[in-house]
Amino acid sequence: MIASFRAENLKSRKRWANWILIGILLAWILLLTYLTLFLVVTLSPKSIQGPVPASLLKRRLFPENFVPTVLGAAGTIGAAIMLIFGALSTASEFGWLTVQTILIQKPTRAAVLLGKFLALAGATLLIGILVFGAAALASFAAVTLDGSSSSWPAWEVMLKGFGALLLQLTIWAAFGAFLGIAFRSTAAAIGGGLTYLFVGEALLGGLLRNTPIVRDVLRFLPGINGDAINAAFPVTIRDSAGQTQLVNAGRGVITLVVYLVVFTVLSLLIFQRRDVGGS
Repeated sequence: MIASFRAENLKSRKRWANWILIGILLAWILLLTYLTLFLVVTLSPKSIQGPVPASLLKRRLFPENFVPTVLGAAGTIGAAIMLIFGALSTASEFGWLTVQTILIQKPTRAAVLLGKFLALAGATLLIGILVFGAAALASFAAVTLDGSSSSWPAWEVMLKGFGALLLQLTIWAAFGAFLGIAFRSTAAAIGGGLTYLFVGEALLGGLLRNTPIVRDVLRFLPGINGDAINAAFPVTIRDSAGQTQLVNAGRGVITLVVYLVVFTVLSLLIFQRRDVGGS
């Protein structure tokens, strides 16, 4: 497993697609989540003025609110990026036809896959640190440029927030890795995963959230449970009515951990028992 872990780490570092995905995620945090909103709120054109003053609305970008801000990004663009990241880590071997070569070497199938997952976990930890650090840096820059003052959240809040961020990024990476093994195709894994994310969760969760039967199903979906965790870190200002959560944060954590175990076990079972040749 250690040899597989080292090999996967080397491939991950050499793969430009991984660095591009990380760059897109960081650019989204820094440019769209912070810079664009900061400029829009600062300029405050009359066409977008609302009941909340710009001076108060701007505090959403300050250090006091950087934890809920980064968690909000993790549940949207972060989920999509990590799903693609996970799918590339497993499905690419089938597309390159290198999985057969790997498996005729000494490591067992379980060792190969566990090494991949360990490398994926390390990469996810690094991405979580980069995203969390970028959001903190952007928050500090926003309050400095504005000339205002803002207090940082307590250390325990930041640690819990980072844990919530890491858990959600890990879940979506594991989901992408599972799809890559199940479909044995990068395009199918990414396409199916993004379709589920933006149609199965976002669309149904937004349009049919209050439908009794759909609501009962939504309570078990990873994205909905991730949103419940994020809701435990509210912003200090309220510029709009918050969405009612279908589950509480505690259940959200338990559900995501269960999903992590399920994705890992199913991936191992499929990879060990299934013919890796063909499509």
